[in-house]
Amino acid sequence: MRRWGYAALGTTLVAAVLGTPAAAATDAAGDGQRQCRQAFDHAVWEDMDSYNKRDAARYRAIIHRDMVTVGRRGQVIIGYDANVDPVLEQFKVPYEFSMPWTVTHTVVEDCKMGYAILDAHYLEPSHGVDRHFTISLTLVREHGRWQVVKDTVTDVVS
Repeated sequence: MRRWGYAALGTTLVAAVLGTPAAAATDAAGDGQRQCRQAFDHAVWEDMDSYNKRDAARYRAIIHRDMVTVGRRGQVIIGYDANVDPVLEQFKVPYEFSMPWTVTHTVVEDCKMGYAILDAHYLEPSHGVDRHFTISLTLVREHGRWQVVKDTVTDVVS
């Protein structure tokens, strides 16, 4: 009996110090989920930041080859070039524009897909333009990187 008591105490101490295999697996899964979520959040930031900085190379890199946009008037734009080319043309305009945004909600599923809802304003100060939008970005993760596969822009009516 006495030996069993010491063995149980020793096992308990080892488990307390080293953790159990299940706890280690849970910690590793938690770290993986955190890293995945951070990479997703960074990809959303990359999409919006590259747009605001008119950085064509970064913007091209974050867009998925099968990109679909549902525009603010309901128009559907399908395909990489059909989505990227108009944005790159907009980068060439000679006046200032920006789209400050705030992420209001995100969901990431199995580190394969996720979406973010953004509250945004498209601003052209020299033209007095301030359009308020809700933007829904859907991203997929392929080959270890996140890309925007769907963008829906909705006017916010005051």
